[in-house]
Amino acid sequence: MKRIQSAMLQQTLKFVLSDKLSHSQAVDYSAKEADDYVHQLERSGLRFSIVSRKTDTDGATVIEVKKQYNTAPTGDYI
Repeated sequence: MKRIQSAMLQQTLKFVLSDKLSHSQAVDYSAKEADDYVHQLERSGLRFSIVSRKTDTDGATVIEVKKQYNTAPTGDYI
């Protein structure tokens, strides 16, 4: 029999720019979406850590995050 001792997800998320907004508005909206995502993670109760947050060449916000998978223990990952 096997049991998961620890697990986590590592994701890179790009909050793409909207074609329906001006470039500066789209960049601001991308950053706001990223902030909202982080706040959602905080409210979820899952363990997570932001590995990096940067702005892509087109102005979109890119976040690399490690987060708990379901309710599995995260061990030394986070």
